[in-house]
Order: sequence, then C-alpha cells, then structure tokens
Amino acid sequence: MEEYAVELHNVWYSPDRDNHTLKNIDLKIKRGASIALIGPSGSGKTTLFKIITRLLKPCSGSVCIKGSIGELEKHKVGYIPQQLGLVRSRTALENVLIGAHSRIGFMGTLLGVFPKKEVELALKYLNMVGIAPKADMKVYTLSGGERQRVAIARALMQEPEIILADEFVSNLDIVTAREIMDMMIKIKGKDTTLIIATHDINLARDYSETTVIMKNGAGIGEISSGDLDQDKVKDVFT
Repeated sequence: MEEYAVELHNVWYSPDRDNHTLKNIDLKIKRGASIALIGPSGSGKTTLFKIITRLLKPCSGSVCIKGSIGELEKHKVGYIPQQLGLVRSRTALENVLIGAHSRIGFMGTLLGVFPKKEVELALKYLNMVGIAPKADMKVYTLSGGERQRVAIARALMQEPEIILADEFVSNLDIVTAREIMDMMIKIKGKDTTLIIATHDINLARDYSETTVIMKNGAGIGEISSGDLDQDKVKDVFT
C-alpha cells in the first residue's frame, strides 16, 4: 500500500462569497516525492500551500497530512515563503533557531534563550547549507543567495517530513537559483517530501518528478516532469 504525505480531496477555497481561489483540487503526493506546482501568478499555488499548512481553512473538501485529517503537527511541515520570512535584524543563527520554536516554546524564542543542543543543531544545518561562517552576521547584511540558505536551514531545523518552497528562488539569478535547488535536492533525504511552487518550466522539469499544472485556482493537469516543455504549458501562461 502506497504511503502518501499529502492528500487533498475536492478542496475549494474562497476568501469571499464570489471569488474562488482554489477550485476542486484533488491531489495525492507520495512520501519522499519531489513535486512542482507550476502556473502564473494568481493561479492558486500560494493559497494551496497555506491550505496544506493550515494557515487557511478550505471552504469544503478534506486535507490529509500523513493520513491524518485532524490537527496538523506544524513542526513536521517546513514552509519557505516567497519572501522568506526572515527577521532581518537578527543573525543567521538566530533565524535558524526560530525553526525550533515548537521545541523551545514561544517565550524562549522571543527572548532568544536557546538550549545548547538546539544551537548545535542550528549550526549543523547552517554548515550543511554552506553558510556556517556567517552564522553571527545579521540577515540584512547577507546576499540574496545567502538568505535563501538561511531560510532552508530554518526549515530543516523544524526536522520536517514535508518541505513547501514557494517561489523561493524566483528573485535569484539562474546560476544561484540552480545552486540552491541542487542543494535542496541533495539534503532533503529520501523520506522527505519536497513540493516547490514555481513559474519556471526549466526548474520544474529539472528538480521534480511530477509537475502539477495550475490555472485560475484549478489543477488542470499532471505530467511527468521529464516530459514538460513550453508547448505543454503555453495555454497556461496566456
């Protein structure tokens, strides 16, 4: 029996009565898979991520994480938003430690009181993403690519089983974007599920196994990423 990390059945979402941001989404994602959501801005990719993380509640339908339809263990899902969500005035190390908030607690995170074992774990992840020498530097002093690495390390600090990455390399040059994606694939592990949202066909093809095509809030197709090309998605971006 196949094990699914994420299952969505007939999911609809509307911020108001007249506009549906998601329409009848049915999606099953296997544990350990690498999946791309591709579509133009406004196609529903970010909303879908927020539904999966329980930041938004669907109007109808069901969302199962690892077979559970109940309350989400949020620390099991690492979310990297498009704008990264880093605290610019805090150091790279402090930002990564924020990823341990479910273990440290709200007050410990707020006051910056972190157990030694959590600091050691954060340094391990900063080293893993190649930015440990800049652990004590404020985030606002880092380059775009370096900030991406901090955001990845913070997500890893949650020790997630699912990683959601929302257009998180879209503001980088193509060389840096590919370096970051190469690293993501390398460190995610065989049992960690990676779901990326992108509008870049080449990134979807090269860094995922399956691509889900979205337009106007609906999933309009699912294709093996190796078969993805401009002709297959030209109608989506027009």
